[in-house]
Amino acid sequence: MGRAGDCPLFSISAPRSTSGPLRGKGRRSPDAAAKAPAAMTTAPLSAAEIKSLYADGMAKLAAGQPDAALPLFGRIIDANPGLAEPLWQAARIFGDFDMFDRALDHAAAAARLKPAEPVVWATWADLVALSGQVAAEKVFLEAVKTSQLPPALRIRLQDRFGAQRRASRPDTTGLPAPVLAQASRQIAEGAFGPAQKAVAALLAKHPKHAVLHNMMGSLLSGMGQGGPAIAALRMAQKIDPFYAEAWLNEANEWRRQEKVEEAQRAYRAAIARAPDLEQALVRYAALLNQQMLALRALPFAERAVAAHPKSVPALVALGNTLTLLREHDRAVTVLERAAALSNRQSTEALVLLAQVYTHVNRDAEAAVLIDRVLELRPDHVIALTRKASLLQTAGDFAAADEAFRRALALAPTDGDLFRSFILGYKVRPGDPIVGQMQAAMALPDLPDRSRLSFAFALGKALEDQKDHVAAFPYIRQGNDLVRKLFPFDMASRRAEVAAVQEAMRGFDWAGTRIDGASTGAPIFVTGMPRSGTTLVEQIIASHSRVTGAGEVALLQSACQKLIFARPDRYDEMRRLRDIPAPEIAALGHDFLRVMADRFPGADIITDKSITTYMYIGLVKLALPEARIMVVRRDPRDTLLSIYKNRFPEGTHLYAYDLRDLAEHYATFVEMVEFWRTETPDWFTEITYETLVADPETESRRLIAACGLDWQDACLNFHENKRKVDTLSVYQVRQPISGGSVKAWQRYEAELAPMIDVLRARGLLPD
Repeated sequence: MGRAGDCPLFSISAPRSTSGPLRGKGRRSPDAAAKAPAAMTTAPLSAAEIKSLYADGMAKLAAGQPDAALPLFGRIIDANPGLAEPLWQAARIFGDFDMFDRALDHAAAAARLKPAEPVVWATWADLVALSGQVAAEKVFLEAVKTSQLPPALRIRLQDRFGAQRRASRPDTTGLPAPVLAQASRQIAEGAFGPAQKAVAALLAKHPKHAVLHNMMGSLLSGMGQGGPAIAALRMAQKIDPFYAEAWLNEANEWRRQEKVEEAQRAYRAAIARAPDLEQALVRYAALLNQQMLALRALPFAERAVAAHPKSVPALVALGNTLTLLREHDRAVTVLERAAALSNRQSTEALVLLAQVYTHVNRDAEAAVLIDRVLELRPDHVIALTRKASLLQTAGDFAAADEAFRRALALAPTDGDLFRSFILGYKVRPGDPIVGQMQAAMALPDLPDRSRLSFAFALGKALEDQKDHVAAFPYIRQGNDLVRKLFPFDMASRRAEVAAVQEAMRGFDWAGTRIDGASTGAPIFVTGMPRSGTTLVEQIIASHSRVTGAGEVALLQSACQKLIFARPDRYDEMRRLRDIPAPEIAALGHDFLRVMADRFPGADIITDKSITTYMYIGLVKLALPEARIMVVRRDPRDTLLSIYKNRFPEGTHLYAYDLRDLAEHYATFVEMVEFWRTETPDWFTEITYETLVADPETESRRLIAACGLDWQDACLNFHENKRKVDTLSVYQVRQPISGGSVKAWQRYEAELAPMIDVLRARGLLPD
């Protein structure tokens, strides 16, 4: 098939480089690709101009810049919609970003133009399978019937949506079934030596059977022979390009080698060939979750459960995805089903369910599940860690210490385990745990995730020992490793802040009352992380009428969903003035209903969700009796404290670069100032330094701002035994201290990049 200006013909080998999410350095988000024009008004293009644009687009793709390539192909499509090649390339790019509606439109258009081109139809079939859209399947199957493809290829493309949608059916003609079955059992049992001997003997006689090369690749992978395993699996794919399990096993091997992008591409290729292949869907969702891409993982996990409703691994994958997305109530339902189906034998389901229970105030049930896991497997490190964390958040540090140390003995190179332990443990001078962590960090094959956690743990331990000179290099190393694993683009944050302000600006706040709004009066505590929000909530929650709920994040998420069609698309929003009053009222009612379920009998609850400050006006419309406390602290201390700590994966990604920290703080101040202009009387500001300097006066002012009578218990907040599940779990069990005020001065030189940005933005205190 020719391309404009003598561009090369299509090649059936081309799709190997596709079917994988295009991510990495220099690549923008799928949002950027969506904005790139696939059709726009341009002047007519000559053949030479089309050839040049196409060559430029291909060069951008080769350089890993699909967002830059897409508008180039778009210009060609607009100038000459009769060319299939740019439509095909655009389809592949949109597909790689999981933007399947646009991908399918472009692929269908390319197929109409080239009804006999195998690679076009193969790409369309791949995209339909990856999308999981039933309607798209019907369109494709109807179209492929009238294609000019060879009958055998047409049948293979159709079979993935029929007989082979759950598993491939490789050719086994002439192979002895008993020998194949025995070799398969041996591979499953880890008896790789005998299996290798049997499979090698069969390959000598039947070298063109894909199933044998797949088995050889699988057993070589089990033996840790990565290179030969990939070679064998690639041979299986070459013999039978539609063999989904060969791609699945390749993905598993890449994952074993921690080569994430290669694994993602191979999992997608497997799903493209067998769209209901359980293991491919489950493992691909798990891999995306590991990369903190839960929003992209969700449809694949949901498809796994839809196709395999009694599969415990599928239910666990979906439950984990929902947990990462903070859809905890739905996660509970899914994981309770997984636990029941396994007859409470699946330790993975039980541990994850216990974790979710802690998010919905069911800690006692979580503890029962953890004990059940430890009954099944006394050496289960994650269960021991969860047990220790439950004890830690409840303030029982001695019992937590014992559970942590049992886990540490079982997993001496698990950096995240050490970091969790150190969080609630005061490291004294001469403590051998410092040397133990340093020795683990010196291991050359220590994974980056463990290494970065050890770095944060050592930073905290050395600070405990007052060795600040030695501490900061570890702190910096930990941050650098997180940034390497999880790049962050400040432009996205700025776009979010601008979009929220645009959605809210100009609303008649003073003159609007929402009919049917709840009369409930929760108290929201918000501000930057590490600014003193946990302390402020602890003081309020020590009042006899108040129950501290911690970081709930429900209402804030609901506000975001009300405004934005998708959480990663800030160009598609609704302005507040256009949202019907019943939808706004529902925000408050829904929030209080969930709180009543989680905290039955509670009079007043506090919600310490960090991002409430983004939606102050909307929160007050939905809950006009609510009180909102915005906590402020010297940004140098706030940002240093953030920089010294590791947050849950996928959250606060701005936190791992000193300049980004300062820029993010600037957006926080911008939002607070925005609400000060729009709704000046709708929130109260609390200054951390003033609170710790004069605890009683400021605590009394705080309690009065919450609409409560004073109680002396609020000054003895450190005696409150309520659950505290934040990085401040240890500090809030201590009396107020000013020891962390001006802590930034110890590292003034190291913090210069951050301080310079704060100074340039006019954000340094007088």
